[in-house]
Amino acid sequence: MSTSSTAPVPSEADHLLVKKYMMHILMLDVLEQDIHTIQHVSLHMPQLYVHHLTRIQMDVTRNLTDIRIQMRRGGIRIYEENKLREGFEMRYLCRGYHRRLYLLWTFCKTEVMKEMSERLGIDLTELS
Repeated sequence: MSTSSTAPVPSEADHLLVKKYMMHILMLDVLEQDIHTIQHVSLHMPQLYVHHLTRIQMDVTRNLTDIRIQMRRGGIRIYEENKLREGFEMRYLCRGYHRRLYLLWTFCKTEVMKEMSERLGIDLTELS
């Protein structure tokens, strides 16, 4: 299925980079929704929460930019994103090879929650 016999076959590192890209896209979606929700509910100091989440959003965006640069250097290009009923799918081209990454929403939620808890300084074991 390769278009170039000299291009290296996609590696696990390439796959993990696309997965990292997916998680950052989802984190930005979650942050945007949460910021919107906080702005439209009655809180005593919503600006503090919005400010904190906006700073995280900016950091995630910077990380996403770095990931995109790494992907470009590695010959990886996302050409399709699908948010399906049971999960999130990305189709990408990696140095001439077509690949698909599909993650269930339950997995995505867990991964985004882990990343967000680190950024917020929260120990997930304390939430149990």
